[in-house]
Amino acid sequence: MRESRSNFEWPDAKRFWRHAGGLGVIGVIIALALGAAFMSISHDQHPRDLPIAAVGTPATARAVESQAPGELSVRAVPDRAAARRAIVERDVYGAVVLGRHGVRELLIAPAAGNGVANFLRRTLGRPTPDGVPRITDVRPLPKDDASGIGISLILQVLLLGGSIAVVGTGRLLPRFEGDPRRGVVPITFLAGYALLFGFTLTLIAGAFGVGADAPFLDRVLAMSLISAGVAASTAALVAFIGPAGSAVAGVLYFILGAQISGAGTAREFLPTFWGDLGHYLPGGAGTSLLRDVFYFPEASTGEPIAILAVYAGAGLLVLLALNLIRARKSMALQPSGVPA
Repeated sequence: MRESRSNFEWPDAKRFWRHAGGLGVIGVIIALALGAAFMSISHDQHPRDLPIAAVGTPATARAVESQAPGELSVRAVPDRAAARRAIVERDVYGAVVLGRHGVRELLIAPAAGNGVANFLRRTLGRPTPDGVPRITDVRPLPKDDASGIGISLILQVLLLGGSIAVVGTGRLLPRFEGDPRRGVVPITFLAGYALLFGFTLTLIAGAFGVGADAPFLDRVLAMSLISAGVAASTAALVAFIGPAGSAVAGVLYFILGAQISGAGTAREFLPTFWGDLGHYLPGGAGTSLLRDVFYFPEASTGEPIAILAVYAGAGLLVLLALNLIRARKSMALQPSGVPA
């Protein structure tokens, strides 16, 4: 009796340890990949060619740049008004007005990045023989979001919410695939979901004072576009490569993309590769768009809107194309004379 029980249980034990070993190997690979990625993102964070302005001549700009070699990229502007304009249009993060023996006034914009503003205070706001520089806050953060974490949290909700839409749509897609007339239903759902999600999140963020001073419609459209970019591109990946597409999008958009979006720090504070990659992902484009809409209405929003529109548009086009392809295959497999 004992021998028969052992013979019965042993294959299950072998199967268990085989699967457990495979999961262990996968876990180690994931830990190595994500651990190395996250450590390289956070390692040695310091600005690289951070754009600021200096009132004066090109020689003046070079003198300021030499105070932090490799960290600052300083451009000359003719006067203080031009310096302020460059800040509010988000061409630069800050500006300096020089006196006889150093910086007389430092202009900062915490709304463009609290970490950047603090760096400029430490680097260019130090006392000089003329005294302590006057610090002017050109675009402060709202009192309800003094730490500047609001945009980062909103972005995480938008990235996660877009993925949730795809999980639900994934169960519905097989019912509509192969029918060119009904195939637009999931696409209509994704568009409507993005608009509803953006509207709801705008209400919640506004209730806590984040971006509340910006026009309501602008906030709704910005958040809806971010949600649409994430949801449509993720749905396209799922339709193209199956459930693995959701995992790919989750890692690239949410787990990794949120870290390199620039929401918690400026793009210039990230290693060049990660900063460039994050800039062209939905998270990075979404961060830029939200900052512009919330705090910098004078800034151009063309680039982040274009990036997000490509994700949303390409995703919807892929869904439409795959549906039409499957519709043709379905019709080709039907016996002749049998109505579709």
